[in-house]
Amino acid sequence: MAQSFAPRDTYSKLELSISCTNLKDLDHFSKSDPCVFLQHQVGREWVRLGRTEVIDNNLSPKFSTTFVVEYHFEDIQNLQFCVYDVDDKRRVDDVSKHDFIGSLECTLADIVSAGQEYTRTIRAQGKPRGKITIQSEEVQDSKMLVHMQLSASKLDKKDLFGKSDPFLEIAKAQEGGSFSVVYRSQPIMKTLNPRWPSFEISSQKLCSGDLERTLKLTVWDWNRSGNHDFIGSCTTSLTDICPERGGQRYNLELINPEKKRKKKYTNSGTLVMNTVRTSPIYTFLDYITGGCDISLMLAVDFTASNGKPYLPSSLHFNSPYQENEYVQAIRSVASVLAPYDSDQMIPTFGFGARLPPNGEVSHCFPLNFNWQNPQVYGVQGVLDSYRYTLSQVDLFGPTNFSSILDKAIEYSRGSVSQQSQNYNILLIITDGVISDMSRTVDRIVAASKLPLSVVIVGVGAADFSNMEILDADDVPLRDSSGQLMSRDIVQFVPFRQFHSKSGADFSLAREVLAEIPEQLASFMKARGIKPNPPPLRTRDSVTSVIVPPGTPIGTAPPPLAGPSVAPPFYPSGTPGQVPAGPTSQYSMGTQSQPPYPSAPYPTAPQPYHQNSSLYRP
Repeated sequence: MAQSFAPRDTYSKLELSISCTNLKDLDHFSKSDPCVFLQHQVGREWVRLGRTEVIDNNLSPKFSTTFVVEYHFEDIQNLQFCVYDVDDKRRVDDVSKHDFIGSLECTLADIVSAGQEYTRTIRAQGKPRGKITIQSEEVQDSKMLVHMQLSASKLDKKDLFGKSDPFLEIAKAQEGGSFSVVYRSQPIMKTLNPRWPSFEISSQKLCSGDLERTLKLTVWDWNRSGNHDFIGSCTTSLTDICPERGGQRYNLELINPEKKRKKKYTNSGTLVMNTVRTSPIYTFLDYITGGCDISLMLAVDFTASNGKPYLPSSLHFNSPYQENEYVQAIRSVASVLAPYDSDQMIPTFGFGARLPPNGEVSHCFPLNFNWQNPQVYGVQGVLDSYRYTLSQVDLFGPTNFSSILDKAIEYSRGSVSQQSQNYNILLIITDGVISDMSRTVDRIVAASKLPLSVVIVGVGAADFSNMEILDADDVPLRDSSGQLMSRDIVQFVPFRQFHSKSGADFSLAREVLAEIPEQLASFMKARGIKPNPPPLRTRDSVTSVIVPPGTPIGTAPPPLAGPSVAPPFYPSGTPGQVPAGPTSQYSMGTQSQPPYPSAPYPTAPQPYHQNSSLYRP
């Protein structure tokens, strides 16, 4: 009998929708403001996958934020749903600022096997704190974006001394007959004829990619207490309301079933579909395969708050037994980003140090001390230059970001077009509190218009409150003139929270880089730039590497000099840079010259051991 075998990595994607009921009220003068954090177990640790939005003053919230997870039938996938009452809206991701309501631990198999809904009690210290319901549905790949702009007219008046404050809620039907919320607008205050802002939503989230799926559109009158008044609802489908799909239902009656019993009742208002159209979703992968180039920049904190490098307590201490947090962060994050950088040349800077020979303080200096060309080759070149710099500088301060951001803005100002697509990522690794917060915010707001993302990794145990503000996931930044940032470009992650105690670095890299694909795609989309077709690869365009005789199969040959070896002195170049000259073992296609042309690099300064904080007793 014939046998069939499924590949080991076969999996399905599931979309999880979350709602809660009868949560414990932890606020004295109002109701709790709940938010659900989802974590999954990796080894012995819990790693955060994401969180829902915060819903104010609500003990039975229905969250519109959903989670998409991979379901592997053959694995035990432990999940933890933690519900918090959010007290600090500017630092939602810092759970230490919030009150813990309760949690539920289960497996993904538990949710799947329960059918459409999985309802359990959440607990804190064994005591019940309410119930959580998780709805699951298999995700069908759909790369279509739905653009919608809706308004309403002649809504019922719900407020005694004024007009209603209406907001719109959209829910999709589940197979079991229930509905899960997929979108919720902000309320428009004091009007019976609201016009809500336009929004975009993927067809996967809106209707699970099924254009015939029933949608329920509900209008509520917002109340500060969280007890919103129902105005009316209607049902439809994307096919019915989208002209591109043959839809002709542009005006929908909002019905209140309780009022429908009255003889003279007509409706509670009319919902108007002003805009409903679709467009393709272009992903990060579409742009990368179409030739978009990622350029990585890196900046390292050399302020005195790190501690003297020769002391084991220093964050810059180079132990022969364990890499310090800076090295671990560089390896974890830069190793993921570097392969997308076509030339592997990484501009690398430091800030907050006193430089030789005069002890001048610099908040932006090249780690290779080559002011004309601060680029080094590959991740190993970054590490070589970092270690070299520790032997050359005095740690000083303060922790200023604005000069580093100015340099990143300078690199990112090049034109981006349909033909020439590129995107820059600045990785900052720091240990301390920002001293130039106002100027830093100004630079980030300015950079939000450029092809740039800023990733900040906080090492050590300092107070990173300001970093959470820069992350701006919930509250957009405004500069000193009141200008609002164009888009969120900053991602902050505390190293110790996400780096595995066992030394694995996947959780850190995953958390740090999670927002990059969306940031790149949103920038290109805002400028009307579509992915180019994948370039044709010819035989001559493939890089060839000469492998020394006797090299074991599967082993990458080390370069003869330069890129990954940092000599103690650099009389003819600088640490980490690609060696120039005809002796390079690399050849590019049919070219005979080395892959990176020689350049008149100035001689790096001689070791500064006599005054360096690395060697001072």
